[in-house]
Amino acid sequence: MNLPVPLFVEKHLRYNYTVGLLNGAIFGFVDALIAPSLTLALFVTQLGGSSFLVGLLAAIYNGGWFVPQFLISHRLQQLPLKKPVYTGAAVVRIICWFFIVIATFTLGAQNPTLLLVIFFILMTIYSLAAGVAGNAFMTIVAKVIPTQRRGSFFGLRELSGTTMGLLAGYLVAVALSPQRGFVFPDNFGVLFIVAFGAIGAGLIIFTLIREPHEEITGNGITFTQQLGAARVIVRENHSYRRYLLTRFVLAAGDLATPFYAIYATQQLGAPDSIIGLYIGLTTASALVSTPLLSYLSDHHKLNWVLLLAAGATPIMPLFALTFGAFGRGDANVWAFSLIFVVYGIARTAANIAFPTFLLNLAPPAQRTLYIGFTNTLLGIATFIPIIGGTILELFGYTPLFAITFFMASTGFVLALGLRKTQLPRSTAGDA
Repeated sequence: MNLPVPLFVEKHLRYNYTVGLLNGAIFGFVDALIAPSLTLALFVTQLGGSSFLVGLLAAIYNGGWFVPQFLISHRLQQLPLKKPVYTGAAVVRIICWFFIVIATFTLGAQNPTLLLVIFFILMTIYSLAAGVAGNAFMTIVAKVIPTQRRGSFFGLRELSGTTMGLLAGYLVAVALSPQRGFVFPDNFGVLFIVAFGAIGAGLIIFTLIREPHEEITGNGITFTQQLGAARVIVRENHSYRRYLLTRFVLAAGDLATPFYAIYATQQLGAPDSIIGLYIGLTTASALVSTPLLSYLSDHHKLNWVLLLAAGATPIMPLFALTFGAFGRGDANVWAFSLIFVVYGIARTAANIAFPTFLLNLAPPAQRTLYIGFTNTLLGIATFIPIIGGTILELFGYTPLFAITFFMASTGFVLALGLRKTQLPRSTAGDA
């Protein structure tokens, strides 16, 4: 006999909570190891890729996760179990990284242009598969983690992930250091082997989660009907509309994010191995800030965490403009590292506040709709770094940082309007 959903959630909470944390720890390691604005940006540049391609990579990596989610939400909404969707996408993602590893070692030295093409194709497929899994992942989390535990859940995922990220930063520094004897592209190939193993482990672990069977009512809806339902919630839910606009503009404030590390190596004279330090600083700042931000989120201060995420975003381009004025030099390279400290705090606050805010805002019956529509719109915004790459090619770094500062500041002003939003406070089993 199947347990009622609230009892199922309570019975398996500790197990599912642990599985989710393990998955978060591993993917925190992966995200630090192959960060598109750090490691992968340098990889593309050394293959001869332009600033446009660096921006495109960041857009593909992030946008691929977002874009498909609304497109499949009407189908996902009618599935009593969402885990099979996640599992199928996991297989595709593992296969993609296997071929990235093979291509790096076999083509990197002889045909870097072909490797660049294959790498972008495989990363596009990988990211789109991640997007297909993304809605299922968020919906499963909403089903198995009670409302009052979600802030700490996402916070502890950040804490465990950032802890593992310290190891990733060390590995990147070692692999990219000339003193270690690795040469391009073998140095990146070694990192990609590690990423392949970690991605496989993280995906397989989450497929072990225990998901309650969801009762589905109705005969299903078409994509057109789902689109109409999305228009209704945008029109009638003022808080959700403000949330969407805020996130969209803040995403536009990421114009320059893929280029900070490239700026340090190309304009300030930093060595390639400093990427490891930047990853370490990003990770350490996230590690230190996560316990406090998780505590605030679980004690009805979620809006404070959200405002911190929005407020830290314009600080990064402001620092880049300031340090850029001092030119090349060892001292300036070290000072430039502060950008990545701020980035670690901002990313942690955003990863805790924004998904928790959305899950708490969305009615359970329409959760896949809210998640899918939100993330697909944000997926469009993640292609904005392509514009950043174009601005960089045409006008240089200073205009890029100035425009980014303006957009991020506008996002912060919009976020101020969310601080008075009253979110429902349910307890458990709201799936």
